[in-house]
Amino acid sequence: MGTNILEQRMLEDTLETFQTDAYSSVTSEQGVMLIDGWLQALENDPNVETVQQALTQLREQLNRPTPDRDEVKSLLILLSDQVKEIAQGPSAEGQWTGGLQSMGVILRDFSNQL
Repeated sequence: MGTNILEQRMLEDTLETFQTDAYSSVTSEQGVMLIDGWLQALENDPNVETVQQALTQLREQLNRPTPDRDEVKSLLILLSDQVKEIAQGPSAEGQWTGGLQSMGVILRDFSNQL
């Protein structure tokens, strides 16, 4: 993770979305768009299969007419933990690591707002 420009751009877009908008104004549609971007960015990275699975499950929940709030919250916490683990992994470095750590915190904070 973090080895291509699309991954870097998705990290920046995700951080910007959650830093610019109040958590309450981030819509399911925005979430699905971010997830689609992440799935595209990560499609050739075999090291993040569990992240891809969690993103796919979250996307499915957000596309439901009435998403299961507890399931969405659980998936956000799972993704937060996975992102933090990647940020602390042996291949993480520099600005990328800080961005991932910020995203992990943001995902957990967002889940707490649900």
